[in-house]
Amino acid sequence: MLKIVEIFYSIQGEGSFSGYPCVFVRLHGCNLDCSWCDEPLHKGSFKNYRYDEVLEEILKSKSRYVVITGGEPTLQNLNSFIDLLQKNGLHVSVETNGYSLENIKKADHITYSPKDWDNLEEEGFSEYKFVVNTQSNISKIERLKTNKPIFIQPQNYEKEPNVANLKFCIELVKKNPHFRLSVQLHKFLGVE
Repeated sequence: MLKIVEIFYSIQGEGSFSGYPCVFVRLHGCNLDCSWCDEPLHKGSFKNYRYDEVLEEILKSKSRYVVITGGEPTLQNLNSFIDLLQKNGLHVSVETNGYSLENIKKADHITYSPKDWDNLEEEGFSEYKFVVNTQSNISKIERLKTNKPIFIQPQNYEKEPNVANLKFCIELVKKNPHFRLSVQLHKFLGVE
């Protein structure tokens, strides 16, 4: 059983798959309590779903791309759920703070968005996503040596962009051309 807050079809607004239509599976719960979290739904009500019920909901869309998000998906082992989705022709991406990468190792694509920049994982994921604001200590990101894509994402408001943080991130990416800007496209488009 999975504790699910919502399943919805929208446009991916972040990272490598930005612009793709995807089915999002938002799981309940997180091991962190970030004051700036723009997704409070993971703390509220949820419904228990069996894996086959989630699959049935996903297959109602035309997209073959699924994004498992939260909250924090790696609070539980999702590898058998990911297997089921992949056996049904779905590409599975997971967005995580890195709590337990082992619990999602079978995913096709993993976006690692660490909150503790002093203790970064180096393996077990596809790309980094750093949520940045004008007060962030970016020197830690600038010193990072990796071949993985590094996305810089402005810390935004719940439903709309934060212009000051966006401008800061644009300048950061221009100064560090190996970084890529991830703007949360869905907030500019006004979609979930």
